[in-house]
Amino acid sequence: MGNFWKEFRRVLHPHYVGNIFLSGIYILLKTTVPFCTFLFDDCSLELREMELLMFLGCIIVVKNRRQPSYTQYIGTVCMFSKILSSYLFFTHNPLMGVAYVILCLLHIAFLPEPTYSGPDYITYFRGVNLEDEINMDHRVTWLIEFYAAWSPACVTFAPTFAELSAKYNLDNLKFGKLDASRYSAVAEKFKVSTSSWSRQLPTVILFQNGKETRRRPLIDGKGKVVAKFMFNKENIIKAFDLNDLHLQCKKNPIKNRKDKKADLNTDKPKTE
Repeated sequence: MGNFWKEFRRVLHPHYVGNIFLSGIYILLKTTVPFCTFLFDDCSLELREMELLMFLGCIIVVKNRRQPSYTQYIGTVCMFSKILSSYLFFTHNPLMGVAYVILCLLHIAFLPEPTYSGPDYITYFRGVNLEDEINMDHRVTWLIEFYAAWSPACVTFAPTFAELSAKYNLDNLKFGKLDASRYSAVAEKFKVSTSSWSRQLPTVILFQNGKETRRRPLIDGKGKVVAKFMFNKENIIKAFDLNDLHLQCKKNPIKNRKDKKADLNTDKPKTE
């Protein structure tokens, strides 16, 4: 329930409010007096418009079957709704269509989608530095995200991964990211496909003792995705058992030199 209200507060951001308004403005103007009397010949939806709306509903159902968050669900609905609204405005009056497109562009320019602004503890790797860091100290457990800046799924997952890093980060439990599209050779070494049709972006891999122990989404021997994975916070915590992993790492911290000396001194027998 807490996650629902958190997502609901996000929807109240001006970007989403404006997006929803632009998505439904055609129906609002077409069916509301006095706007419809000035802009249209009739104050009711035509049969063709009703058919297009039903077709839009079918597309939304297919595209939104498994969205990881409410905001992404709303974003997909609004995107297809605005495409249909643009078409309807242009077919009725090209000037109205141009005005609507301008409004949409102004909305994107002045009310962009909000980005995560909270704390994060993420290390960004470049090329072979990733493998070197993983093998440098086997006491450190790494949760690495392979991402691409052009991937909408990666952009959507970015704030979630940042929140997880802020919550679970320890000296021996660290979070990192690698731009798979930029360092494709490294990504391929870890069996992460970077093609534009890839279903492996993002990919999250857990490294323990310098070796991969878990990954999502799962892949087969040929590198193909076995099952689609929803990258939301709850699924990541469950898939990688982060609560238990965090507890284990917290119980076994990395001792620095001062701690080791203190332990040695306490172990020495006292002399009279």
